[in-house]
Amino acid sequence: MKIKTILKTVGSLQIVLGVILIPILILSVETIASSVSAETMSLMKGFVDVVAASNIGIGFLLIVASSIREHESARKVLLGELGLMSCLLIVAVFNILNVGIIVDSGQPSLYWILLITNPVLCIHGLLKDKQWIVSSYSS
Repeated sequence: MKIKTILKTVGSLQIVLGVILIPILILSVETIASSVSAETMSLMKGFVDVVAASNIGIGFLLIVASSIREHESARKVLLGELGLMSCLLIVAVFNILNVGIIVDSGQPSLYWILLITNPVLCIHGLLKDKQWIVSSYSS
Protein backbone atom coordinates (compact mmCIF):
# COMPACT_ATOMS: atom_id res chain seq x y z
CA MET A 1 0.00 0.00 0.00
CA LYS A 2 1.40 3.41 -0.95
CA ILE A 3 1.86 6.17 1.61
CA LYS A 4 -0.68 8.26 -0.33
CA THR A 5 -3.32 5.55 0.14
CA ILE A 6 -2.39 5.05 3.79
CA LEU A 7 -2.71 8.78 4.48
CA LYS A 8 -6.18 8.81 2.91
CA THR A 9 -7.19 5.73 4.89
CA VAL A 10 -5.92 6.97 8.28
CA GLY A 11 -7.45 10.37 7.53
CA SER A 12 -10.81 8.70 6.96
CA LEU A 13 -10.38 6.70 10.17
CA GLN A 14 -9.58 9.93 12.04
CA ILE A 15 -12.82 11.45 10.73
CA VAL A 16 -14.72 8.37 11.94
CA LEU A 17 -13.13 8.78 15.39
CA GLY A 18 -14.49 12.32 15.52
CA VAL A 19 -17.92 11.30 14.28
CA ILE A 20 -18.15 8.58 16.96
CA LEU A 21 -18.02 11.31 19.60
CA ILE A 22 -20.95 13.30 18.19
CA PRO A 23 -23.67 11.10 19.78
CA ILE A 24 -22.33 12.16 23.18
CA LEU A 25 -23.29 15.71 22.29
CA ILE A 26 -26.79 14.69 21.21
CA LEU A 27 -27.82 12.03 23.73
CA SER A 28 -29.28 12.92 27.09
CA VAL A 29 -27.51 12.49 30.40
CA GLU A 30 -29.72 9.53 31.36
CA THR A 31 -28.79 7.67 28.17
CA ILE A 32 -25.03 8.03 28.58
CA ALA A 33 -24.50 7.89 32.32
CA SER A 34 -27.33 8.17 34.78
CA SER A 35 -24.98 8.72 37.72
CA VAL A 36 -23.43 11.87 36.22
CA SER A 37 -24.91 15.24 37.10
CA ALA A 38 -26.26 17.53 34.41
CA GLU A 39 -23.54 20.09 35.17
CA THR A 40 -20.78 17.52 34.75
CA MET A 41 -22.31 16.29 31.51
CA SER A 42 -22.54 19.85 30.19
CA LEU A 43 -18.88 20.40 31.02
CA MET A 44 -17.95 17.14 29.34
CA LYS A 45 -19.92 18.05 26.21
CA GLY A 46 -17.86 21.24 26.00
CA PHE A 47 -14.69 19.15 25.71
CA VAL A 48 -16.21 16.47 23.49
CA ASP A 49 -17.22 18.90 20.75
CA VAL A 50 -13.68 20.30 20.61
CA VAL A 51 -12.14 16.81 20.49
CA ALA A 52 -14.63 15.63 17.84
CA ALA A 53 -13.99 18.71 15.69
CA SER A 54 -10.22 18.26 16.11
CA ASN A 55 -10.37 14.63 15.01
CA ILE A 56 -12.50 15.49 11.99
CA GLY A 57 -10.17 18.36 11.09
CA ILE A 58 -7.06 16.19 11.44
CA GLY A 59 -8.73 13.62 9.20
CA PHE A 60 -9.29 16.19 6.48
CA LEU A 61 -5.73 17.45 6.96
CA LEU A 62 -4.38 13.92 6.41
CA ILE A 63 -6.51 13.43 3.31
CA VAL A 64 -5.22 16.71 1.86
CA ALA A 65 -1.66 15.77 2.90
CA SER A 66 -1.94 12.61 0.83
CA SER A 67 -1.39 14.79 -2.23
CA ILE A 68 2.14 15.70 -1.07
CA ARG A 69 4.48 14.65 -3.85
CA GLU A 70 7.72 14.74 -1.87
CA HIS A 71 8.10 11.28 -0.38
CA GLU A 72 10.07 12.29 2.72
CA SER A 73 7.50 14.92 3.70
CA ALA A 74 4.66 12.41 3.33
CA ARG A 75 6.60 10.04 5.60
CA LYS A 76 6.89 12.79 8.22
CA VAL A 77 3.14 13.37 8.12
CA LEU A 78 2.60 9.62 8.57
CA LEU A 79 5.05 9.60 11.47
CA GLY A 80 3.17 12.51 13.08
CA GLU A 81 -0.10 10.60 12.77
CA LEU A 82 1.55 7.59 14.39
CA GLY A 83 2.60 9.81 17.30
CA LEU A 84 -0.92 11.17 17.70
CA MET A 85 -2.50 7.72 17.56
CA SER A 86 0.06 6.39 20.05
CA CYS A 87 -1.05 9.06 22.52
CA LEU A 88 -4.72 8.18 22.00
CA LEU A 89 -3.95 4.49 22.41
CA ILE A 90 -2.05 5.12 25.66
CA VAL A 91 -5.00 7.08 27.06
CA ALA A 92 -7.44 4.35 26.00
CA VAL A 93 -5.33 1.64 27.65
CA PHE A 94 -5.03 3.79 30.80
CA ASN A 95 -8.82 4.18 30.90
CA ILE A 96 -9.40 0.44 30.47
CA LEU A 97 -6.93 -0.36 33.25
CA ASN A 98 -8.66 2.12 35.57
CA VAL A 99 -12.33 1.26 34.91
CA GLY A 100 -14.14 1.59 38.20
CA ILE A 101 -11.22 3.41 39.82
CA ILE A 102 -10.71 6.68 37.95
CA VAL A 103 -13.15 6.31 35.03
CA ASP A 104 -16.59 4.72 34.84
CA SER A 105 -16.10 2.84 31.56
CA GLY A 106 -13.68 2.29 28.72
CA GLN A 107 -13.98 2.99 25.02
CA PRO A 108 -16.54 1.23 22.79
CA SER A 109 -15.42 -1.62 20.51
CA LEU A 110 -15.52 0.44 17.31
CA TYR A 111 -13.23 3.01 18.91
CA TRP A 112 -10.72 0.24 19.78
CA ILE A 113 -10.82 -1.11 16.23
CA LEU A 114 -10.01 2.34 14.86
CA LEU A 115 -7.37 2.98 17.54
CA ILE A 116 -5.55 -0.21 16.60
CA THR A 117 -6.05 -0.13 12.81
CA ASN A 118 -4.76 3.41 12.39
CA PRO A 119 -1.30 2.90 14.00
CA VAL A 120 -0.90 -0.50 12.32
CA LEU A 121 -1.43 1.15 8.93
CA CYS A 122 1.02 3.92 9.84
CA ILE A 123 3.67 1.42 10.94
CA HIS A 124 3.08 -0.66 7.80
CA GLY A 125 3.54 2.41 5.61
CA LEU A 126 6.69 3.51 7.40
CA LEU A 127 8.30 0.06 7.42
CA LYS A 128 7.34 -0.77 3.84
CA ASP A 129 8.57 2.62 2.71
CA LYS A 130 11.85 2.13 4.57
CA GLN A 131 12.40 -1.14 2.72
CA TRP A 132 11.68 0.66 -0.57
CA ILE A 133 14.26 3.35 0.23
CA VAL A 134 16.93 0.77 1.16
CA SER A 135 16.32 -1.25 -2.01
CA SER A 136 16.38 1.87 -4.22
CA TYR A 137 19.78 2.91 -2.81
CA SER A 138 21.27 -0.57 -3.14
CA SER A 139 20.35 -1.00 -6.82
